[in-house]
Amino acid sequence: MTLLRHARRPARPTALLLIATLTALLSLADAAFLFLGLPLKIIVLSWLFKYAYVLLDLSSEGIDEPPVLSAEMVNPVEQRPLMQLAICAAGFGLAWWIGGAAGYVVAGVVLLLLPATAAVLGVTGSALEALNPMTLARVIRGLGPYYLLLVGATLAFGGALYGLASLPLWDFVRVAAAQWLLLSLFSMIGGAIYERRAALGHEPQVSPERSAAREERERAIRRDRMLDDAFVPARVHEGARVAAPIREWLAAEKGAALATDAPAILARAAAWNDPHAYAAVSQAVIARLVADRQLTLALALLDGARTAAPGLAVAGEADLQALIAHARVSGRRRFAEQLEAEAAGR
Repeated sequence: MTLLRHARRPARPTALLLIATLTALLSLADAAFLFLGLPLKIIVLSWLFKYAYVLLDLSSEGIDEPPVLSAEMVNPVEQRPLMQLAICAAGFGLAWWIGGAAGYVVAGVVLLLLPATAAVLGVTGSALEALNPMTLARVIRGLGPYYLLLVGATLAFGGALYGLASLPLWDFVRVAAAQWLLLSLFSMIGGAIYERRAALGHEPQVSPERSAAREERERAIRRDRMLDDAFVPARVHEGARVAAPIREWLAAEKGAALATDAPAILARAAAWNDPHAYAAVSQAVIARLVADRQLTLALALLDGARTAAPGLAVAGEADLQALIAHARVSGRRRFAEQLEAEAAGR
């Protein structure tokens, strides 16, 4: 299950070291006098919940490694934990005030909405948005089946806390385990946002889409440099030399990359205002497309190349015959007849 990867994130050394440090501080707070221990406990717990939201943020951004607790993370401006506490207090307080079966229903609704409110607070930082039924509904719908898993994880988290309180364990073990469960739950919420980023309209810092877009930009830059080098012989009307670097480039491309490069290369070659160089480039491009069995695209580019370089051979004989056959099969009989007439007149 994908969410398990996010649930295990607090098991990394950085998060475990933080848990150990906070556990030691909480143990110190328990041993201190009330007027010293209580403020220390409040400060440490605020650090824990602020770190939980930072972990949610980074998980939703596709960043896999848990962060080291820093001064920026414990900034008093960070109020999301207090907002979450206020929402829980208001919701469960209302359930207690109503009482009876209706109160249990309200408490159940609040419990079911907890992952959604945490997700909205994590992304927007707005308590108003976290209380907006439309926003919550949109997030729940966007998370889809992942939301059911988050609700189950929340219930399991509550059950685990109850179990820890009942088991004969050392206090520091209970405290450390409770912290780990809390961080795991928040990491799962952030991970669910990341996994459902398309449905939620969320654009994380790190994602396969961003990586692919960056690689495509870098490849386009390399392609442009290659075409700049290929243009040098075109300026002195040595068309045969123009196609050599282009053939070398195309030999390494296939599939979607080749489908992107082929029109781009021909568009650049058309701007050189050298029909012979353009025809040589066209032959190289069409030959590679035919070899990759992208016949529909090759046929479309052949049609454009015939217009850009009239009277010149813009496709090799074997490639032309393959495209004529494809034109007939695809229902372009008249175009196939035109190509046959041109091939016979060569």
